[in-house]
Amino acid sequence: AFELYKRARCKTLILKAGDRGIITYREGSNDVRAFFSIDSFAAQVVDPVGAGDALLSYGSLSMAASRCPVQSSIIGSLAAAVECEREGNFPVSPEEVLAKIDLIEQQVHYE
Repeated sequence: AFELYKRARCKTLILKAGDRGIITYREGSNDVRAFFSIDSFAAQVVDPVGAGDALLSYGSLSMAASRCPVQSSIIGSLAAAVECEREGNFPVSPEEVLAKIDLIEQQVHYE
């Protein structure tokens, strides 16, 4: 992942890691350990087709709005999880991502 990040000369690199979630490298360090990972938010993977599209679209929109790689990675991962939990490749709506956030908040008893 780090080698790809260096070669791409990008500011942020988000890589899918299948059922293990994602790994994100961000600008500011040339250290191979300068990354963070986020576990998958998918409760049960039904069909992974389209997860990358959802990750890219929601992650990119979030990055454009916030300029925050952490926030963008989380939102992109949430959208990918929504896509993975259903059969077929259909657009993920903002309401579905918000519902996923609400579900996670309930599971961790966030108030």
